[in-house]
Parts: sequence; C-alpha cells; structure tokens
Amino acid sequence: MSKKSIEPPPDSLGRLVSVTAARAQQILARLLEPHDLTPQQWIVLGVLWRRDEVSVGELARYMRSEKPAVSRLVDRMEKAGWVEKCTSCSDARSVLVSATNKAKEKEHLRTLYKQVNAALLSDFAPKESDQLYALLERARENASHYLSEK
Repeated sequence: MSKKSIEPPPDSLGRLVSVTAARAQQILARLLEPHDLTPQQWIVLGVLWRRDEVSVGELARYMRSEKPAVSRLVDRMEKAGWVEKCTSCSDARSVLVSATNKAKEKEHLRTLYKQVNAALLSDFAPKESDQLYALLERARENASHYLSEK
C-alpha cells in the first residue's frame, strides 16, 4: 500500500470553496462553543433575532435544508430553552417558532459572522477583500445561471 498522499487538483474551485467554507464553520463553532450553541442553532436564532416568529417551513427554505431535519433541530432547541413552538392560528399544519428570553439575551452574537470573516481575511488588504466578495458573487451568479438553463 502506497503512503503517497492523495492531493486534489490544485485548480478545483469547488473543492477550494468547500474546504474554505468548512474552515469558516469550524471557526464559527469555536466562537459559539462557550455559548452552548452550534452553527445551525445560531442560524435559526439569527432569523429569530430579525423576526419575532417564523414557520419551520420558512426556516427550512432559508437554511436550504429539509423540513424534517429543521424540525428536529427546532425540537432540540426547544428542549434546550432557546425557542418556543406554537401552532399557527391561520394554518393548523404550520408550526411557528419564536425566540425565548434566553435566546434574546444572546442577540449580541448576531454579528458573529464578522469575526469569522475577519479571521478568514486577516491578511487581506481592503481592496482584496472587496474583490474576493465581488468575484465570489459573480461565480455564484454564474452557477445559478448555468443551473437555470438545464
């Protein structure tokens, strides 16, 4: 068996973006750890810090996740005291989620993504950071355009 390492192609943009995103998630997880929150829970709270209540379906669409997975996440957050659930008055099939006082006390974490960005861009000049954002946005738009054509 060979001990030679398996290296990905150096020009695989998808892999580079994916690995960078994973590292960003690890940084975020480290920053959230003292608050007993996971990145996924922080995303849910981020929505609830901007809106008083939101349906599980809306959360799932926002998070680009499956509704059953988000429902399980919300159930765990309810048990931990981060959110409250209630049935929608207008649609008995819809579950609405709202932040508890415990969650509202953590609203200062709302802009934690700025610390993650600062870590990722620590040695970038402001012009380089602006250029990176613009280029990634163009790449995202190109991907969306490509997918809408097929």
